[in-house]
Amino acid sequence: MPEFSPDVSASDSSASADEPAIVDVEDVDEEAEDALPARATDREEQVLGGIGVAPGIAIGPACLYAADAPEVNPRSLEEDAIEKEVQRFEEAVERAEHELETVISITHQKLGEDSAGIFEAQRLMLRDEALYGAVVERIRSDAVNAGFAIEAVLRHHRQRMEAGPNEYLRERAADLSDVQNRLIRHLRREHLLASVKPGSIVFAENFSAADVVLFSRRRLRGFAIDHGGSTSHVSIIARALGLPTVAGLGKATDAVESGAPVVLDGLRGEVIARPSEAHRERYHARRERYKRQQAEQKDLASLPSQTADGTHVKLSANVEFSQEVALLEEYGAEGIGLFRTEVLLMMRGDVTLSAESTFETYKDVVERTAPQTTTLRLLDLGGDKLLPLAHREENPFLGWRGIRVLLDKPDLLKTQLRAILRASAFGPVRILAPMITHMDEVRQLRAALDEVKSELRAEDRRFDADVPLGIMVEVPAVALRAGVFAEEVDFFSIGTNDLTQYVLATDRGNDLVAHEYSEFHPAVLALIKRTASAAQAAGIPISVCGEVAGDARATPLLIGLGVDELSASPTFLPEIKHVVRAVNRSEMRALAGSALSMHTADEVTELVNDWMRRCAADIMRFLDPEAEVDEIAEDTAAAETATLEATRTPATPDSDVTVEDVGADVPEPAGGTEEVG
Repeated sequence: MPEFSPDVSASDSSASADEPAIVDVEDVDEEAEDALPARATDREEQVLGGIGVAPGIAIGPACLYAADAPEVNPRSLEEDAIEKEVQRFEEAVERAEHELETVISITHQKLGEDSAGIFEAQRLMLRDEALYGAVVERIRSDAVNAGFAIEAVLRHHRQRMEAGPNEYLRERAADLSDVQNRLIRHLRREHLLASVKPGSIVFAENFSAADVVLFSRRRLRGFAIDHGGSTSHVSIIARALGLPTVAGLGKATDAVESGAPVVLDGLRGEVIARPSEAHRERYHARRERYKRQQAEQKDLASLPSQTADGTHVKLSANVEFSQEVALLEEYGAEGIGLFRTEVLLMMRGDVTLSAESTFETYKDVVERTAPQTTTLRLLDLGGDKLLPLAHREENPFLGWRGIRVLLDKPDLLKTQLRAILRASAFGPVRILAPMITHMDEVRQLRAALDEVKSELRAEDRRFDADVPLGIMVEVPAVALRAGVFAEEVDFFSIGTNDLTQYVLATDRGNDLVAHEYSEFHPAVLALIKRTASAAQAAGIPISVCGEVAGDARATPLLIGLGVDELSASPTFLPEIKHVVRAVNRSEMRALAGSALSMHTADEVTELVNDWMRRCAADIMRFLDPEAEVDEIAEDTAAAETATLEATRTPATPDSDVTVEDVGADVPEPAGGTEEVG
């Protein structure tokens, strides 16, 4: 539909440079917590389980946020009231513009220009003649109230967009709903944040990206969300803003009333509504201990990431926004193990790559990361990352996504390869390909890469001709034939998020089967081990960049399976390094061997938790639901660690696990060159 095609290329914002910066959660005045009543109602304490998507512990009153569209009823106007109603509409547009300018300003400050694109597009919609002019005409011609005119005009456009063949415009229909709700709220002079008190923990069925950015100004303590997971836009932004968040809670908004005291644990993925006095005291102590631990762990940033017996384990950062590069040194990251290039486009709502601006973005990241390496993943479109290119599919995770999209869109692929190669002249770079399934895909990608190199040579452009090309191991076909793929690529990066859902036939975003999803399932571990063994045999690096890499409980298991690099969100790296430095590699190999002999994910989880309680008790205080942290003194933990060091017995060589121990029913090819069609 030609009307309302958002112009996401606009880069200018009239937002004031004086807008206040975002306040970190640690800056919130905590005295308000102590003033909370022990119980807001007579309802009993309730523990709600979800997914911890942004770490931290928050305590405060609940605030329920309903993002439903305001109800609008038609109202006839007297003739002398029509122009007054047009003026009301104009004032609402002005207030909506100011609100969006605030959102844009904050987003620019914290997440960068590209991330603000979607909000700039909404701001431009407000003055689009197809919206503004049509609403004014409707008020005057039908003598109706502005709210009803807005609803009628935007409903018409939204229905046309949703029914059209263009997937991009169908996805943009949600932007029209956001614009409509914003205008109607301002018509009624209902301010979005008026009822949200500083220090609150906001509960909602879901949030828009704009909601999260606006709420961040209210000095909130955290978010509790009924739906979503760790890879949603809201989760990504919450982590970037440093706000503890739990998602996938189901019906938390039905279980909590506004004003009720709440504990939110973004580490365990747990929310306690109306906590008992004992629970509140425990979590006050837990939060303070966590803050101390975070401060202490930052001291590890300058120390080497090596096991107690001297084995180096590379710790890299997963990065979504270029602004996060500043965190690499603070948290001791050894470069970027995964830069999700598609996130910038997801925030903008467009996939039109400008060769020059894409190059400038990558160049900036590479220069700031150098001399460490930047691993740039090619656009991973499709699946749960719906973008304008995506077709409407019954099974998007099994459909047109990742490398399949890029090979079908050679102009898009070559534009990105060109930008990456040019950026490689300014620091070490690796290229990572998503959703590889067949060897033909690797060979087609190499052919495209060689073609772009030839073009750059003809233009006398500088670039690194030996940029390593690696693949994501996230499809079982690749893990099962890892020995073949290892002969043709320069490195592996295991994407455990998708690998787990494909191995277990479990949609990781489906609340109904969430309990079936676990990276600790022995079948998943067997494929990780098989892939690591193939990488070691071929002499290529192997990393894990899925969400499990950020779980300190998984650290000894992954290293024991043969992984030599872990890539996670920067804030998770200190506790991972803490675990790495506390134990011997031989012990971790023994743990991995035991885990591979287990029959269920629950058995592996129990095994790992027990191991961690003995070897990294201070970390487990925050991850183990059974740990009574307020009863564990710091000196007790130190004593336990000293005792452990004195009694530790190195594992025997027999405890190591070889590739023959797992996946024995699928033999490795003898020649290492057989094609996996």
